[in-house]
Amino acid sequence: MPIFYGHLFYRHQCLTHTLRWCLLLANLAVVVPAAAEPIHIPVKVQSTQLEQPSDYFTTLLTMALEASKAENEIIDIIFSPRDYAQARWINMLQNDKSNFVIWTMTDKEREQQLRPIRIPLFKGLFGYRVLLIRKQEQTRFDQVKTIQDLEKFLGGQGTHWPDTLILQANGLRVTTAETTESLFRMIHAKRFDYFPRGISEAWFELIQRNDADLAVEENILLHYPTAIYFFVNKENEALAQRIEKGMETLIDNGKFDQFFYNHPRVSSGFEKLKNRRIIELKNPYLPAETPVNNPRYWIDLSALVAD
Repeated sequence: MPIFYGHLFYRHQCLTHTLRWCLLLANLAVVVPAAAEPIHIPVKVQSTQLEQPSDYFTTLLTMALEASKAENEIIDIIFSPRDYAQARWINMLQNDKSNFVIWTMTDKEREQQLRPIRIPLFKGLFGYRVLLIRKQEQTRFDQVKTIQDLEKFLGGQGTHWPDTLILQANGLRVTTAETTESLFRMIHAKRFDYFPRGISEAWFELIQRNDADLAVEENILLHYPTAIYFFVNKENEALAQRIEKGMETLIDNGKFDQFFYNHPRVSSGFEKLKNRRIIELKNPYLPAETPVNNPRYWIDLSALVAD
């Protein structure tokens, strides 16, 4: 009997111990939350699928959105089925309150129409412009030392580009067309003498186009203060703050600089800037809110050019 009683007592203790573990596990099952269901965040962009995977702006936007999203959020980039002129993109965004993002150069009018995220996507590099010219005409530009010398030539620019007004405000003669493609056709047809392009555009575009008839002029570098931003609809403050937060994170952790300096849009032109004559232009259309005094946003090319 003592042995049997002890056996019952031992079984009782085991059952009690097991019950306690079951209760503990049950409690844990209550307090540990289930994995959150994934939430898809669709974001429309002005880029087309054909521009992937090398598109600078879509890649940088995706990086910013990924850096500012919750763990269970999935960013779905929705590409445009076709390309449009800048004025059309701006008009479309003004009338679209969904998650829609475009990128363009800022000016006072655009910041009244749209919500800018005031972080320069090219660190101000967009304000440094070289000239695309017909390859055989370099000698025509060899004697251009000042803006007055450049006034003798005719430039080509986009009809709705802020650059057009900036060049005209500085006394330069400009003819216009609606699209970049039209301007390339016009310079080949000798409709104008030079096509100002950003350092992040000129050499990259010639490589992409495999254009043997055009060249980057060898001596001149125009400069005016400006920035190209991401823009959203004025009423979509949540998206604007999300992009801004993500961009600041990329700057803080060094990923923005890593992306910027290694992208072919930037790296393809840096080594070709030495010993150029900088012609400074004023920009009367630069918004007062432009963060020109925040050094974390800008690049200074003066030392590189002077080497």
